Amino acid sequence: MFTVPVLIGIAVAGLIAILIGIILGSRKPSPEQTAERQDETVSSTDSASKSSTSPAAPPLKAVSGGLEIRDLEERTGLSADELRSLKPEYRVVEIAKHGGGKRRLEIPDERTKEIQATVLRRLFSAIRSHSAACGFERATSIVNAATPHVGRRVVIKLDIRRFFQSTTDDRVLAWFQSVGWSQEAAQLLTHLTTWDGHLPQGAPTSPRLSNLINAPLDEALLRLAEKHKGAYTRYADDITFSFNFRSGRRARGIIQAARRILRSFGYAMHGGRKLKVLRKNQRQSVLGLVVNDRIALPRHKRRWLRAVRHRRDQTGQCSLSDQQLQGWESLQQMIENQRD
Repeated sequence: MFTVPVLIGIAVAGLIAILIGIILGSRKPSPEQTAERQDETVSSTDSASKSSTSPAAPPLKAVSGGLEIRDLEERTGLSADELRSLKPEYRVVEIAKHGGGKRRLEIPDERTKEIQATVLRRLFSAIRSHSAACGFERATSIVNAATPHVGRRVVIKLDIRRFFQSTTDDRVLAWFQSVGWSQEAAQLLTHLTTWDGHLPQGAPTSPRLSNLINAPLDEALLRLAEKHKGAYTRYADDITFSFNFRSGRRARGIIQAARRILRSFGYAMHGGRKLKVLRKNQRQSVLGLVVNDRIALPRHKRRWLRAVRHRRDQTGQCSLSDQQLQGWESLQQMIENQRD
């Protein structure tokens, strides 16, 4: 039996514990704690996005029992025996990139390329990609990728490392199955469209497949942008965000959140000079187009193009071929037409 003083002591201790709990529960979290909780929310949203389908890119409805090899034959006009026996061969070519370095292309043999072109035309043309994916899509251009970022206080530019090589055959297989193909048909289609475990940069099917497969990635990055009242677009491996805040800390937080999202889909992000945060007082460019006040070619490009035209008109000679000059003029006209 406890004595009266002991019981009183226990009651007092309990009351103190309750008061401490109430005080701690009513305390507001610090800004650092709030930021951490927001990051955790973004991370959990990213994970959910990975397993969900973007509303902007609904998959094909799966047929009962799945689309089989015979459906593949009917839709492509290709023989199942030929598709099964095909042994794709690729040659690797490295070409110089405009900004320095080299781009690795994996180019299929002619018959494989023909089959891939048929698959692209017959199977992929009716499937929508995410609205934020502006590269390799009909009726879209670099202007579409740049337009949402005009007149923003800050533009963030990110670049995915080895984009096609990091898009694995496992993800390709999973996507084919998700749109209704049976296991056997999905494996055959994956065999036809991948090489050495990834999407080959140089195959006709790879650009469009990369967009279709990455609809959940685009949706996750779009949600990140919209959470901060910003805009997001992707053109192949080039990612652009834009916002109207000034905080450098918020910009760094968004970059880190984007890095985590990309990592959850198997991608890594370039650092260094390929990661840029451009303020309003700087020249803000997206895919070579200036977006500070309106979309346009950079001033030095416009001046150079005027000089080329003037020299041609005055002397009949210029540093560009007629075809090259026509290409630049068509680009400028496209920018002005879509901008207006």
